[in-house]
Order: sequence, then C-alpha cells, then structure tokens
Amino acid sequence: MAATVKLRIILGEENSQRLILQDLPQSLSELAQHIKTQCGIEGDFRLQFLDPDFNEFNNLTSIFDVLDKTTIKVIFNSLPCSALAESPPLPFSSAPPPNSPQDTSSISSAISSASYDTDILSSPESTPRVSSWPLVFTVPRFSFDAELQLGRANAAFKDTGVLLEPETKLKSSILDGLIETILQFKIYLTDAECADVAEALVSAHPCLREPGSVNGYDGWKKSLKDKLGNYRNKLRRLGCPEVSVNALTNKPGDRCSPAYAVKKPKKAEVNYCPAYPGGESKETQELKRVMLLTEMEKRNNEDQVSLLMDQTFAHRRQEVVRDAPMVAEFKARWPALFNVRELCVEFKRITIVNLQSKFFSQLDAQSANLMKAFSRKGGTLGRRLKRIVVPMTEDSGIDVRRECVLKGLCVYMNEDPESFVKEYMSDDASSHTAMAETIYGIYVIRHEGAEPGDAPEDVGIILEGVTVLQELRNVPFAFAIFIALVYALNLCYPSEHRYTFEALQKLVLELDGNKLSKKVQALKTILAR
Repeated sequence: MAATVKLRIILGEENSQRLILQDLPQSLSELAQHIKTQCGIEGDFRLQFLDPDFNEFNNLTSIFDVLDKTTIKVIFNSLPCSALAESPPLPFSSAPPPNSPQDTSSISSAISSASYDTDILSSPESTPRVSSWPLVFTVPRFSFDAELQLGRANAAFKDTGVLLEPETKLKSSILDGLIETILQFKIYLTDAECADVAEALVSAHPCLREPGSVNGYDGWKKSLKDKLGNYRNKLRRLGCPEVSVNALTNKPGDRCSPAYAVKKPKKAEVNYCPAYPGGESKETQELKRVMLLTEMEKRNNEDQVSLLMDQTFAHRRQEVVRDAPMVAEFKARWPALFNVRELCVEFKRITIVNLQSKFFSQLDAQSANLMKAFSRKGGTLGRRLKRIVVPMTEDSGIDVRRECVLKGLCVYMNEDPESFVKEYMSDDASSHTAMAETIYGIYVIRHEGAEPGDAPEDVGIILEGVTVLQELRNVPFAFAIFIALVYALNLCYPSEHRYTFEALQKLVLELDGNKLSKKVQALKTILAR
C-alpha cells in the first residue's frame, strides 16, 4: 500500500494546517487542488517550499521537491488582473503564458479573462466531485422546522411507539435534503443505492418507518426514485451536461428511443461528464486546447501542460462522452493525454482513485488467493492454468509473477489471454500488418532467441488499429494503463475479456464492487475463504 504523506501548509502569519494525503500527488496542479479542497482556500496563489539546502522558502516549480513532512507556504496573489496578465506566469496562476511559436495573444487574453471570472462564478454544479459513493450513507440535517418536527416525533416514538405520518411539506423537505446530499456523489442512483439512502433515513429517524412495509422503507425508496427522476428533468432543462447528454435532442435523428445510446456512468465514474468551470464555455475551453498543443512543443514544460490538462478536463470529457470520437481523431486533438503520467492523472480525475498504487498493491495482496483458486481447477482448464504459471517457477521477479497471475485470471474466467496479449518477433515483417488490424490489445515485441525471462524490446497498447502507447515497462503495467485508457476514452471493456476486466475493476480496484456478474461473484466468494 502507498505510504501516507504528511505536509505542513502555511496559509499566513500564525496560520498553518497539516495536510494528509494517501500518496504523493503526480503534478503541482493536483497538489494545488488538494490544498484548495482540504484547506478551504480560493483564488490564485503560488506555492513555495522550505528548501533544506538553504533553510529558506523557494518557489515550488517541481513536484519532485515535495516529500513527506515538507513545509509548503501558500502565497496569495493580490495583483490586479490586468497586471497579472502582463507579468510572468506563476505556477498556479489562472493566466497561461503567451505562446512564442505563433501569435496567440488573443487566445491568452480570452483565457485570462475567462479564468478570472471562474473564481467569481464557480458553482457546485461546475465543481468536480471529490468523493465516491460512501459505504455508509450519512443522513444530512434538514431544514430547521423539519428537524424540529422529526425530533419531537422521534421522542414520541421512543416513548409510545407511535409512528409519524409526515405531511406533504415535511416529506418534500426531507426528500430535497437527501437529494442535495446525493448530488455530491452522483446523479444516477442504482436500486441498491436508493435502498441504502432509504434505510439510512429510517435508521436515523425511526419515527419515519412505514408500518405496511416489510423492511420499513420501501415507500421512501420509491418516493426518492420519483423525486430524483423529477429533479433530473429539471437539471436537464437547465443544461446540466451529465443528464442533458441523454436528452432526445442529443440522439441521432433516426433513433429517437430514450434507451438508445444512453450515456450514464457504468464503471463507478465519479466525474463522468462535468460541467464547464464557472465563467467558461465551449469556446474558451477550445482556446485552451489550442494553447495546450503549443505548450507541448516546449521542452521541460510538463507542469504547464498538466495545468492546462486539468483546466480542460470538462471539455475533454464532454467531447468523449457526447461525440464518442474515433481513437485516432481523439489522439490528434488531445495528444497530451496519451502518455502514462497524464493517463494516470485523468483516471484519478474520473474515479478519484490512484491507479498504479491501488492496482498493484491489491493485485499483490490477492495473488496468493488467486493462485490457490487456480490450483483447485481440474480438467483442461486446470492444465492451461498450470502452463500459464510455469514462468513463476523459473523466475521469481515480481513482474513475471504479476503477469502470470493476470493471464491466469483471464484463463480462470474462461477467456483467452493470447488474444489480448499478442507477442511478435522484432524481425517479423508481417507483425506491422497484424498490429494494424488489431482492434484492441497489448503487444509484446521480442528479439529472436529471447529467453522467457528476458525483458521484451517493447510493450505497447493498440486501440482501433492505432498504437496509442509504446515503451511500457511490462505486461502488468500495460494492463493497468489499458484500464486507464478505457476510462479516459469512455470505452466498453472488450467483449471477449469482459469478465477479466470486471474482476480487475471491481475486485482489484474496488470500483463498484457491490454489483457483480455471477462469474465474478463466484470468484469473490472463493477469494474470501
């Protein structure tokens, strides 16, 4: 598991706060977002860190200067907007630097003005969610008069056992309060999640239990579903992108069924189709995308690229969810996304889960139980599993073990790992043609005469015949990055390997682990023994 990181954040004179993170951020913009969220600050600022070499505060320009127990100072920007637009950019200033290769002064001006308005016009609807659906739903405090009535009714129920029959106004106030809390996590709830909310409500307020219901909350569950559906209709009319994307006006003209191409979160996405930041529009975000292309041409500019990627997240998600572009087209528009660092950050923006640390720590933790499950299989499947794990007896390296476990999981789910992880020889002229015809998968290129334990020449990922990533470290790492691509491009899992990736998502990454297919549920039961 990743080690907890503790940081001391100085917010002002005699004002400091301790910041605890599950792991180190992968970029300065991510660190800034953590500070904004957990320290409750707003506006433009830059960061300094206590340099141990000089024992003084210096400007923080690299995430690699941030270590456990580092002291970080927040310097708020008090200059007027006009002065900021003309001054050199600060690490977390909203105004991006001018682009030297081409005349982009108008772009910079438009972005600057839109970014400053963002701080003023931001709203909860335009703020990315920072929490996934809780294991235990906490009932919020309702309006003052509602809490007063519920308090008296609960006391009466405790003394006499008399249940409350809420009047229309009180019931509406309760449902409104529940929905306000629900929207902090998601807009579309499953049946089980609605049941969780209704059960939490009658547990917190026993006077609301329903005498004619088996569990005491079936009526509240139905009312909550109806209320939430009506609220989504209201949000759709107001233009909330996460629900308006499913409006009939966004369907193809020849297919008007509401069930056609429904675009809802299906893989526990926390930020599935976010709204544009307050004060921004599709046009201003498109200008930032153009600036991002220019920033990529500069050397040693990873932090500025990451900042622009963070600022254009909503634009990118609306494009990929609404338009479902081809991979080649999307890569041409967003080339910065197609590298390991940005894909992992994008996965965290969508799911708020750190991909690499979660995936490998949980995979290693489950490896022993998976190997026991493999050993219990007999027949043809058992013989295939024994052949798969042979390299583990010849090489004790962790990457070899992880690769055997992943391929064994694929075989255990009665799927073919060789149709997903394809190996080619470097001197095979036909390999390029075969790779160009591949719809999806991981390719491994080895040189002639390579031993099983030798490192491959190249490991990469192919989507729709396009080699989207190369020079990945090994096959297990490619598995993790493939999942990141599925989330970032809003793809479905490959149908021939859907159970393997369902197990990786729900049992390893623990995303939406309460709703399992029969195959994955059977595996979960075996692993829990």
